[in-house]
Amino acid sequence: MKVYLASALALCFIMWAQTSASVIPQQITSFSGTAKGQGTLTMGQDSTKIKSVYINLKENGDADITLFTDLQLLATGKWTASNNPTKGISLKITGGVVEGNATGSGTVFLTSDGKSISRLTFQAKGAGSRKVNVQFVADKSQ
Repeated sequence: MKVYLASALALCFIMWAQTSASVIPQQITSFSGTAKGQGTLTMGQDSTKIKSVYINLKENGDADITLFTDLQLLATGKWTASNNPTKGISLKITGGVVEGNATGSGTVFLTSDGKSISRLTFQAKGAGSRKVNVQFVADKSQ
């Protein structure tokens, strides 16, 4: 009887530990994904619609962001994940956006499961100190 009770308790503990571990959010070490949606890219006084974005967050902290408008525009930089997923992933823009010398910052938000892009925003200064502003929201069906 004591053996069965000990085995039952051990099994309950293992099941509880597995359930508890699945509730704790995982720290993101990399991410790659594309999202269709709606957004706006503003460069100086010019504005264009963003149809989709591709984001590649590499394990070494590098970030590549491609904005699909009528053209493809690239931004590069660094990323860091917050311990709180609701605060998003911080981006530091260090290049790209037309002439390769953009500098700025922003945030990418993933869906609650961490598998898809939900939203992207960043502000930077591009060529000739033109302000670059990106606002993008992914379609919910993704």
